[in-house]
Amino acid sequence: MKPNLITRLSPRFVLLVAAGLLFIGHLLPWAAHKTAALTLTGRELSPFTNLTPGAGIFLNEWFYLSLWVSAILVALVAAPSSGRLARGVGGALAVAIAALGLPPYPQILTAYMDANYRLQFAISLGVVGIVLGITVFRADGLRLRPWLAAGLLALLALGALVPWAGYLAVRPAIEQLYRDTTALGAGWWLTLAGGLATLLAGVRVLQSSDP
Repeated sequence: MKPNLITRLSPRFVLLVAAGLLFIGHLLPWAAHKTAALTLTGRELSPFTNLTPGAGIFLNEWFYLSLWVSAILVALVAAPSSGRLARGVGGALAVAIAALGLPPYPQILTAYMDANYRLQFAISLGVVGIVLGITVFRADGLRLRPWLAAGLLALLALGALVPWAGYLAVRPAIEQLYRDTTALGAGWWLTLAGGLATLLAGVRVLQSSDP
């Protein structure tokens, strides 16, 4: 049977696309509104929902999950590179993306003892540690047994889609605050695409292992 476009795609290429979609999606609008000042990006949703009555049903820190997953995917793609420069650049990019989840200045100075930022601070540092470990030890998650690698990618895809689903949970509270409806912005759709692309990479890992 002649291979189709899906079967021609390498898992690493799909993961690179997924990482890009998740990163860009985090920075683009999720809550789109006709008034520009009321449009919220995925990045803005975290502090905004922290102050929005009724939005506490979803932890505001979880809006950074797609960003953290993007960082891990970049590290996984770069880890097996035979060139130190390519591996170093990929690792540095992954660290930079993960570090975007840290609290802003000056809150970062006291984040470790501030209940509003402690969890975000701890997870961001943890992800920085993970991507550094992947880069330094060349931990190629795709070289695990196929079902383990696919399972890892499924978990990462689930993590990336948590904020995507979480926004649907807090959207009514935002609309009640605005006293108006909000559209689903490009960032929300790109996050969905990034999560699905991560799942597709897992499928490709399994397909590549078939004799």
